[in-house]
Amino acid sequence: MTRNIHIDEVTRVEGHGAIDVVLEDNQVKSVKLNIFEGPRFFESLLKTQVYEKVPDITRRICAICTASHSLASIGAIEDAFKVKNTPQTELLRDLLIHGEMIESHALHVFMLALPDFLGYPDAIAMTEKYLEAVKMALECKKAGNLIHSTLSGRDVHGMNERVGGFSKIPSTEDLLTVKALLEKVKPAGELGVKLFSSFDLPDYNESDNFLMAIDPGERFGFLGDHILTSDGNRYPQKEYQKLTNETVVQHSYAKHSQYQSKPFMVGAMPRLILSHNTLEGAAKEMYTEHKDLITSKNTLSNNLGQAIELVHSIERGILDIDALLSNGLKDEPIVDFEVYKSHGVNAVEAPRGLLYHDYTFDDNGQITKANIITPTAQNVYNMEKDIRVTAGNLAEKTDNEIKSALELVVRAYDPCISCSVHVARIK
Repeated sequence: MTRNIHIDEVTRVEGHGAIDVVLEDNQVKSVKLNIFEGPRFFESLLKTQVYEKVPDITRRICAICTASHSLASIGAIEDAFKVKNTPQTELLRDLLIHGEMIESHALHVFMLALPDFLGYPDAIAMTEKYLEAVKMALECKKAGNLIHSTLSGRDVHGMNERVGGFSKIPSTEDLLTVKALLEKVKPAGELGVKLFSSFDLPDYNESDNFLMAIDPGERFGFLGDHILTSDGNRYPQKEYQKLTNETVVQHSYAKHSQYQSKPFMVGAMPRLILSHNTLEGAAKEMYTEHKDLITSKNTLSNNLGQAIELVHSIERGILDIDALLSNGLKDEPIVDFEVYKSHGVNAVEAPRGLLYHDYTFDDNGQITKANIITPTAQNVYNMEKDIRVTAGNLAEKTDNEIKSALELVVRAYDPCISCSVHVARIK
């Protein structure tokens, strides 16, 4: 007997994606995660653009991952032209990327993932019993937004961070306002960890997962020059193509990324497993307490991973602000550098995982070639693997049970593919 399980659009994720599974005599015959969000051609749009304009274009790839695309783009340009930044600029950028993590993780942990585990269709329905949790989540997201608007100039697609520095430095008063809000939302991050550590995760999706994440150095974070892999290797970011190996698939606009012909995972869970020894403060304590729940075999533990990172980012934001203020804010000019024919690569950790920007410039600083690889483009092949494993283990269950499980598994990756409200349908 053949069963076709079709999910028109995966709900509570960003963008548009569908799932097709064919079961034949309760055996998985085929799996397709079809990301049908239209191609956007950003890499082609960048050709002939002068380096100064490039970050302003790439910031618009994603409204939630604005800061990570901005910093990845700026970093690739600075790598090409060997730009040396000031310590203040590095601190401001660290605060900015942690602000993005707060904003994005608060949204996913509480609004997109949590309803699944509490038995609600969405976050609005949760307010009947968990109103305070929803309010705390919104306040937490507000804190992330405030960091972005304070440093970058506006909530979405800001302009202040530039190649070689910032066009405008925030005031002491603005940073103290941000710090006060971060102090206020600490309990929200801790609540996320408490909730997700209390759930018994299903094991129907368990399988081996290969992991990748940035090497943050001595302190846990989202910026760095090397990539760690779960087989114990450490690659310079310029060698990213050895890791990603993109291939085109017929059923999706998203390419599949492979490492040694196999899928891999990026995101919060890989970051914590590969760099947990660099955690500090409450996040370190929470990881130590719950580390047995964050396992590389179960990608659903990515939700708890994001909750722990949320705690980390709130604390790190406060520390960054303290460091900026204790050093004394300076109205620094953009640093000088020369433009010449060159090539630059930069990787940052976006909320959903590794993000690469790769630019080649001519003598005038115009782009002749660009390559951008997003986290979801790296995760989608691993998602298909998880879908195959889950469908196979649940083949004797009802169609509705299988569909619910498949959406739960895909949603745990926090993919940039859909915010639709369509329901799954069997054809």
